[in-house]
Amino acid sequence: MKAVQRIRLFNDVFARDEGRCVYCGIPARRPGRGVKCAPDLATLDHVVPKSFGGPLNRDNIVLACSACNNERGTMDAQAFRALKAVRTEL
Repeated sequence: MKAVQRIRLFNDVFARDEGRCVYCGIPARRPGRGVKCAPDLATLDHVVPKSFGGPLNRDNIVLACSACNNERGTMDAQAFRALKAVRTEL
């Protein structure tokens, strides 16, 4: 995917998900100069991981903070959301 397409995809997903991590709900910071690694950094996450054949399209991608994206790994998205909800209630 070309850089222009990646940026457009990121912007579309960021706007659709209202700049919030779909897993924990925190506002996610856009990457920028000097911001390359932070728990609240906005990343794109495949709902069905690429390693399981998930496509690279808007329907299979959500906005996730870096912390949630790393924590989820290849765990099922629904199971991860449920796990996050249980942790939030405690």
